[in-house]
Amino acid sequence: MLRSGIRELGRRRFTIAHEIGHYILHGNRQMPCSPGVIESWKEGQPTPEREADTFASELLLPTNEVTQYANKRWPSMEVVADVADHFGSSLMAAGRKFCDVASQACAIVWSSQRQIRWFHGSPTFAHFIEVGKEIDFDSIAYRAYERKALPSEMEEVPAETWIKSSWLRQDAVVSEQTVPMPSYDGCLSLIWVRRPIEDRPTAEDELLSELDPDDFTIKRKRWPR
Repeated sequence: MLRSGIRELGRRRFTIAHEIGHYILHGNRQMPCSPGVIESWKEGQPTPEREADTFASELLLPTNEVTQYANKRWPSMEVVADVADHFGSSLMAAGRKFCDVASQACAIVWSSQRQIRWFHGSPTFAHFIEVGKEIDFDSIAYRAYERKALPSEMEEVPAETWIKSSWLRQDAVVSEQTVPMPSYDGCLSLIWVRRPIEDRPTAEDELLSELDPDDFTIKRKRWPR
């Protein structure tokens, strides 16, 4: 029996698909999963729960069909919402699947109680978002938690708002769009890196930084072999 507290149709369908996944992958289960386990996606989840979530995602959101439907569109929460409506899935699952098929460098981020719980990047998203970090006050998500007006489109914010890196360029920005989900005391944010934001050292740079400066002065203490 499906819990009455699950209100959204897409979330209800995902929950059913999740339990079907358990039945097919792990045998019949007598007790249904708690709402906090289904679609959690956070690190440390038991393997059977992650497998059931993956099964539910592919059942409701077939990768090939989502690719044809959304891959050629620019990243936005409107596209994610369209995917959720078209395939009858939850917004969270649609966001993850969109990032799976997106050609752009983007990531979906789930935060609750003003703290980042997990993120899921596209194949070309080569950046790190710190899980457990408090939502930055420069982010659109922060405005959502403050119940302020939100932009209806992607809006640029400082890259350091979301990306943790010692190589960030000065004035680097990323695009963000956030949808508040007050029923879960959380926010779903889409982050898009439109332009390069890092100056990562090359292999030659790393080699030079390891050389001792004394080797290049007349007072050198050691002579190269």
